[in-house]
Amino acid sequence: MPELPTGLEVGDSVSAFSLLRGHQDVVPSHDLWAVGPTLIHFWPFAYTGSRAKGIGCEAQVCGFGAAKADFDALGVQLVGVSHDSPFVLARWQHDLEQQYEFLSDWNWEAARAFAILIDEAFGCYRPLNTRAAFLVGRDGVVRHTEVTEPSVLPSVDSALTAAQRLPTLVEPTSG
Repeated sequence: MPELPTGLEVGDSVSAFSLLRGHQDVVPSHDLWAVGPTLIHFWPFAYTGSRAKGIGCEAQVCGFGAAKADFDALGVQLVGVSHDSPFVLARWQHDLEQQYEFLSDWNWEAARAFAILIDEAFGCYRPLNTRAAFLVGRDGVVRHTEVTEPSVLPSVDSALTAAQRLPTLVEPTSG
């Protein structure tokens, strides 16, 4: 297998990219960051793996989905990304009953922006993004990064710990 990309590092700015939500429904990266801190995680393929067995893409997206309320409580938006079409992703999101957005990196812009594109994986897929999770601030700067080989899931707990270390998003009101 080719060498694993290292991805962006904490403190790096993310280059602009666009994702697809649906037909001609383009989501520019600056729109993601405008919502607030974003935990964006990448997986190789929809409809692969097993939540029950704790392996593969299904386990990854459901693992992050199980922590959505925790991310929400911290003011962190959760977004999942793969190269699959937006239509496949919408159906898979529905099938898995996930309550966060799955977006299509149809031309690998995001994978390139985060430096996680592999030239070849599994001896036949060219190119392919590896698995990764990045916490990005409103300013487009990486606050947490975890890049793994395709067979290893990024840690939800590590991402949550990084999100807990973000500065408080809402100032307490004085009364």
